[in-house]
Amino acid sequence: MAEHKKHAGHGIKSSHITHHHDGSHTMEQHHEDGSMTSSAKGDLDQVHDHLENTIGSPNEGEQMPAAPAAAPAMPAPAAAGM
Repeated sequence: MAEHKKHAGHGIKSSHITHHHDGSHTMEQHHEDGSMTSSAKGDLDQVHDHLENTIGSPNEGEQMPAAPAAAPAMPAPAAAGM
């Protein structure tokens, strides 16, 4: 049996975008392994950036942006009565 190659080299077989009245979007990406990821995007530019980062490839002369750094953790709230 031939080895199964990931879909287009990235393993995501479909992306679904729900457009909301306030201009935000919800994106779902369905992976070949059966998993699904969902993320909220504030505007269409963020949707485009996410698609380029997950399923895109750079155009000639274009470099893909580095993945954004994780947001710093929020400090734990102070204990009550201290």
